Amino acid sequence: MFKAFILPLRRVRAFVVRDFQLAISYRLEFFLRILTILFVVTTFYFISQIFIGSGTRFSEWRDPLAAWITGLAVLNYFMTGFSSLANAIRSEQMQGTLESVLLSPISVPTVVVASSAWDFVLVTFHSSLYLFFGWLFFDVHFRGSFLLALIFLVLTTLVLACLGILSASFAMVFKRGDPFGILLGTGSALFSGVFFPTQLLGSGFHAVSRMLPPTYGLDGIRRVLIEGQGLAEVSEPLVTLLIFLAVLLPFSLWVFARAVRRAKREGSLIQY
Repeated sequence: MFKAFILPLRRVRAFVVRDFQLAISYRLEFFLRILTILFVVTTFYFISQIFIGSGTRFSEWRDPLAAWITGLAVLNYFMTGFSSLANAIRSEQMQGTLESVLLSPISVPTVVVASSAWDFVLVTFHSSLYLFFGWLFFDVHFRGSFLLALIFLVLTTLVLACLGILSASFAMVFKRGDPFGILLGTGSALFSGVFFPTQLLGSGFHAVSRMLPPTYGLDGIRRVLIEGQGLAEVSEPLVTLLIFLAVLLPFSLWVFARAVRRAKREGSLIQY
């Protein structure tokens, strides 16, 4: 049993080491990304000064800079959770290594986790920089339970990862990017409250917002970190995310496994 637990971890580690060695070969890109995050935080700080003293009826947006940098940090996770596996599949296809990976004795869940592991390591660092720069340079402070906020972040990322698995299945079978995935990714950024309160949306678009998992994740994280709310007060979005995950996780893994079997049967793993 112990070996069965350790072996997948070693396989995940091998993927992370491989991707890390590739990433450090582009040092300039790494530092430019850090400078870009600092530039974005600084820009939103000066924009937030426009609204100082104007007041708002939305409690999560009384400190616009805190709301924006929280939204941007979390959006990084959301987009990574959604697109990481699909991008990894496309990269393996173009490099001609997907066939050797999927024909090896590695279970489907291990392939899913290992292919996305480095992306989540990197996005954790980048997302934390939004909050760090906000605290260091612009005196942004957060309150509430960071553990509860982390639970929301993990749940929402897992839900979007399930949608990402479905997108990767589409890419594996049809050798194209998933058009539905593109719409979902941009729609999440626009309608989930990253840049403005979802209450400002009209009734039709607000209904769209309520169907997107990131809406509940970001709402819960802001209510915890900015308003200091506890578990009882954020139970509704938390339960909603659990329902999303319970439905999407087994379904997405089932679809991905079928996509792998079809690609193996057709001998199309190296096509792109």
